[in-house]
Amino acid sequence: MSARVLFLLAALSAAACHRKASPADCTQMLDRYIDMTLAADPMTRDLPPSQAAAAREIKKAVKKAEPSYAKVEKQCVAEVGRSEYDCAMAARNPDEWEACIE
Repeated sequence: MSARVLFLLAALSAAACHRKASPADCTQMLDRYIDMTLAADPMTRDLPPSQAAAAREIKKAVKKAEPSYAKVEKQCVAEVGRSEYDCAMAARNPDEWEACIE
């Protein structure tokens, strides 16, 4: 391959790494964080699975209705890159998720 082709491939690869997360990506990523934090909630831990799931869905809807959620979602679209998104989606707990975004 010529040096020009290699340079072009390297530039395209770098651009893909710096690509911003889409609005759908941000919604999915924030939902994952909320799910992880709610799963650790001691108030729902001892409920039967169906009741725990229903309680988590209600709490999730409440969190998503808060003004701070819209602010964070907008900030995500403006600032979060694809590599941060990939890291957050692979996180196993809220601490790992947060480390991806900082």
